[in-house]
Amino acid sequence: MAVSQSKAVLEARELISSERDGMLCTLSKRIEGWPFGSIAPYALMDSGEPVLLISEIAEHTRNLRADARASLLVRDTRALADPQAGARATLIGYAMPVPAPYFERARIRYLELFPNSAGFFEAHDFSFFQIEVTHVRFIGGFGEIYWLPGEVVTDPAAASALDPLAWQARRICEHMNQDHTDALVLFARQAGVQAETARMIHVDRSGFDVVAIGGGTHKHFRVEFPAPVATGEETRAAMIELVRRARQQSQAASKDNQ
Repeated sequence: MAVSQSKAVLEARELISSERDGMLCTLSKRIEGWPFGSIAPYALMDSGEPVLLISEIAEHTRNLRADARASLLVRDTRALADPQAGARATLIGYAMPVPAPYFERARIRYLELFPNSAGFFEAHDFSFFQIEVTHVRFIGGFGEIYWLPGEVVTDPAAASALDPLAWQARRICEHMNQDHTDALVLFARQAGVQAETARMIHVDRSGFDVVAIGGGTHKHFRVEFPAPVATGEETRAAMIELVRRARQQSQAASKDNQ
């Protein structure tokens, strides 16, 4: 794989991992042959493929029951003011019900990102659908346009070759959640979220994702590292630097309010 394409795979995976919802496009059953778009929150399975929690009464679910072909458009929400300048990826494939042996894992991964959806599991008309990605159209910026094989973007083994933190991401998250919740809460408050507690749910070479919990609400936010990291030690050093900066900002804000 060419260097430029390898870089595009990494950037596409980072985009998909850092965002939390996309535009799900299905083929209309009601108006045959016409595309139908709807907003769809998603999580990623361990396989790297998007999983959706959708209701049987939703139009897109009826469409998928009739024809599994679908696409999911994910875009960089940091570029909302100028969306065409931001990265975006269209994941093309087949959206199918998650097999029973994988349902519990899908539930765990989805609830990590969307804790408020727990009540949906009590409604019998909600199901998990997983998109088996066959192709990815990725646009990273002007002139950065690629067609990528779906299995290369979603396969964790491929991700491990491209993202040096992929194989130890779960261990890093567990360590932070067990021993450094105070730092995660500090990051949340720096992000404007008055959190009572917080959990790191994802980390990659560019940054990490946190769900902050407070006042009965859950809010996702992302923190970027000062520079990309490649090892566990570099990740630790980056975390220490981020905590140092956050504490300085917090102390300065406290002095200003006195």
